[in-house]
Amino acid sequence: MTEKVCVVLGGSGVVGREVCRTLAARGAQVGFTFFTNEKNGIDGLGKRLDVVDVAAVERTLDEFADHFGRIDALIHCAAVGTHQAMGDVDERAWDSMLAINAKSAFFAVRRVTATMREKDGGNIVLLGSIDGVKPAPSPVHYAASKAAVAGMVKAMAKELGPDNIRVNSVAPGILEDGLSRGLPDDLRQEYLKHCGLKRLGKIEEVASLVSWLAVDNTFVTGQTVILDGAL
Repeated sequence: MTEKVCVVLGGSGVVGREVCRTLAARGAQVGFTFFTNEKNGIDGLGKRLDVVDVAAVERTLDEFADHFGRIDALIHCAAVGTHQAMGDVDERAWDSMLAINAKSAFFAVRRVTATMREKDGGNIVLLGSIDGVKPAPSPVHYAASKAAVAGMVKAMAKELGPDNIRVNSVAPGILEDGLSRGLPDDLRQEYLKHCGLKRLGKIEEVASLVSWLAVDNTFVTGQTVILDGAL
C-alpha cells in the first residue's frame, strides 16, 4: 500500500479511469480531471478541465497541490484519436490533435515540477502509443502527437533528473477497449497476425504498468515502455 498523491489528467476516459482505480486500490490519494464523463464512479477528487486551456491546466494542478499538500506523481492520460487520412486533415484538426495529446502534457509537466522540486522529486508518466515509436498504419497527425510525447520524455528526463524527477511514457498497442474500439476489423486482424502473444492488450495491463511507474519507480527514467505483445 502507498500513501502517495497521484494526479491523473484525463482520469475519466477508459484508460484513465482504470489508472485511477488501480492507484486508489493501492492506497494512493487520487486527484483526477474529466471533460465530458464526470466522475464516472471514480474515488478521488475530480475537477472538470479542458486540457487545451493551458492557464486552466496550471490552475487546476495548483489546486490539487494546495488540497493534498503535494503531488508525488502526475499521469497524463488525456488524449484524442481519429481515423482520418492525410488528405482529410485540415489545419484545425492538426492543431487540436497536437494541443490535446502533446502540448497539454508539456505544460502540465512544467507546472507540476515546481511542486515536486519542493518535495524531493516524483514520477511523471505520459500515455503514448506505438503509433509514435513504430511504423504503423495510423493517422499522421495522431502519430506525430505521440512521437512528440516520446521525444519530450527523453529531454525531460535529462533536464529534470537532477531534481529527482523521473519521466516515462507507456506506449500501448491495440487494446480491447478505449480509443482502439473504433479501429477497422481488418486492422485488428492484421495486428493479431503479427503480435507475438496473438491477442489485444488489456486496459488493466496498461493501468498496472502506469501505476508501478507512478508509485514504485525510483530509477527508470527517459523511457517509452511499449506494451504491444511483441508486434
